[in-house]
Amino acid sequence: MRLKDALAWRWQHLSRLSSYQLTYWHRRRLRNTVFIGVTGSAGKTTTKDLIASILQVHLLRGTKNPDSLNFPEDMVKVLLATSKRDAYCVMEISAHAGPGMLDLPLALLKPQLAVVTNIGSDHLTAYHSRQGIADEKARLVRALPADGVAILNADDPLVWAMHSQFSGRCLSFGESEDAMLRGDTISSVWPARLTLNATWQGQTVQVKTQLCGSHWAPAVLAALACGVALGAPLQLAAEALELTEPFEGRMAPVQINGIHFIRDDWKAPLSTVAPAFDFMRTAHAARKIIVIGTISDYTGDSSKRYVEIAKAALAIAACVVFVGPRASAALRAKSGADDALYAFPSLRDAATFLRGYLQADDLVLLKGSHKADHMQRLIIALQTELLCWRADCGYMRSCQSCQYLQVPSGPKAAPENVPIVTAKLQEFASDSVPQIQSEPDMGVVSVIGLGNPQLNLADTPHNVGYRALEWLAQQRGWEWQAGSAQTLIANGEVQGLPVRLIKLACPMNEVGPLLCAWSAGRDFAVARSIIVHDDLDLPFAQVRAKLRGGDGGHRGVRSILQSFQDDRFLRVKIGVGQPDQYMPLADFVLTPFSQAQQQQILAAHAAAADRVLELIRNLSTAQAKNVKGT
Repeated sequence: MRLKDALAWRWQHLSRLSSYQLTYWHRRRLRNTVFIGVTGSAGKTTTKDLIASILQVHLLRGTKNPDSLNFPEDMVKVLLATSKRDAYCVMEISAHAGPGMLDLPLALLKPQLAVVTNIGSDHLTAYHSRQGIADEKARLVRALPADGVAILNADDPLVWAMHSQFSGRCLSFGESEDAMLRGDTISSVWPARLTLNATWQGQTVQVKTQLCGSHWAPAVLAALACGVALGAPLQLAAEALELTEPFEGRMAPVQINGIHFIRDDWKAPLSTVAPAFDFMRTAHAARKIIVIGTISDYTGDSSKRYVEIAKAALAIAACVVFVGPRASAALRAKSGADDALYAFPSLRDAATFLRGYLQADDLVLLKGSHKADHMQRLIIALQTELLCWRADCGYMRSCQSCQYLQVPSGPKAAPENVPIVTAKLQEFASDSVPQIQSEPDMGVVSVIGLGNPQLNLADTPHNVGYRALEWLAQQRGWEWQAGSAQTLIANGEVQGLPVRLIKLACPMNEVGPLLCAWSAGRDFAVARSIIVHDDLDLPFAQVRAKLRGGDGGHRGVRSILQSFQDDRFLRVKIGVGQPDQYMPLADFVLTPFSQAQQQQILAAHAAAADRVLELIRNLSTAQAKNVKGT
């Protein structure tokens, strides 16, 4: 490390230490302020805001951390801004980084009340189990003084078990008969908002809120429990909650041009998908549309998870749209041509689609992760022309107020006259459902090899799809001819089945629109097409066939799936290995194979050609059976 960098790091470290030390000293001075810590896997921000709404009416003056700013450096700012005149300070606390994350926040806050909402799967990857998450959250309860109060969810066994770790006063909330503050008669059917009855020490009040979704009931009950624990009358607390608006990006309703959006796009651990879907299932609306971005914190195969989510969404909505780098994996959930399920790797292309599809009185759920997706721009794009379409900026603030909103960045728009979905927007606008034409049983098998047309890139990892087709054509004696602009075609026959080899001469991320435009009016069917391409996840020179699925991170495959909105392309993948830690991926796939690798990769080309022929013969056999059956 250079001396200048070392000094800068030391100064930053010392500055942070001094701010923490100042906060410790200032916290000790605030003897008349009640400090409340809120934690849990989900609902922390909403619970914190609801508590603050009650205490603002009951105790009049206090502080809270703004938005979802719940890291230690954010807590420092709030604590230093808290004065002796403040009656309360309510702080949500994050444990996102793994065991020990709560040590510093608890040392800073020194809470007197602890509120634990629930234990879900948020940050499951950091803790490996829900019990691990619960163990970390329980530190908030153990940090309470003897005269403190633990406010725990009686309906969550992992939360309620925390009462055994604290000898002081515990106040339970929930729908359970044993809950000290109990909720029942819970209802939230759009366009109505969440209402419930709350009972405390024999008194029952009706609680009306502005929240959307029955799953917010625990947050409401937790806030009421906190209020009564601090002496607020139950009726006063209920009236305060009626005025509290939903937090931005957490099931927050927004109306634009008569279209009703439910923004649940701040974060999307898998455990939050089902409650959002439950809300949509019971909602009253002319049409229901679900738009899904990045889902986080789950175990197992990501493709399988996205397919499961897509199937659940299709059972609820008239149209389901997936957005992001994993979007194409959801296409496997299509069971037929009538399934209105679409996948766009770019938010910009999804915005183009939705602009032509949405109409007044639609109810649209936006479910995603703000840091990864910034789905709010789908709404903004209906009001104004956007220039920023980046998904990797990492900013954790509202796109509406972002200074870079009109700075050009991000992917280019897909050609509007090429992809099948965009070409059918006129049909959507007329309130009709687009129908994909049924595919004939007999026809040409198309084999698409992905690669680069430049001669200097012929022997690179990104070009193995080209080379495998060239090998196949040479072995079968098929000649290459110009099919049209930017395409080379070789025609042949296998077991009486006509075969067409296709090489597309364009950048990899543009092969989809080119293939889609070329196939228009020709005998081309997705279910009779094979894509041959490189694969970074397969060991070097290994060959594998795949029937259907997502794009696996390959931009060429992604481009094709988006353009056709169909994942039923057969695949033949050739392993090209992984770059070392010092080589950028973009350089690796365009770097020629070494002399030592040449023989292995030539054998892989031959093996891939054999695998293509095997798939074609399988198609021929299946076709013969269909003909015989009829």
